[in-house]
Amino acid sequence: MAIQLEECPKAQRKAFDVLRVAPYSAPFLRRHGLGHVLVVAHLPSGLLYYEDIEEGFETGVLDVDGVLHDHGCNQLTLSQALARAGI
Repeated sequence: MAIQLEECPKAQRKAFDVLRVAPYSAPFLRRHGLGHVLVVAHLPSGLLYYEDIEEGFETGVLDVDGVLHDHGCNQLTLSQALARAGI
């Protein structure tokens, strides 16, 4: 993640520094069952997480049971995921 953060525009790096959290595991419902992803930031629109199987970043919101849901096979870079979130 550090390399991808360095590749982000300066404004994204500054915003990420404010929004980042100590990485933690969150339950993630995949097509074939429950797994986990690594949450790296709390965004105004939800969570920014790293999905290790697809090896990319994505955003999402926990459902009422505290689970993130698969949004497809996105393999976004950190900068792409932040841009998609409006950052």
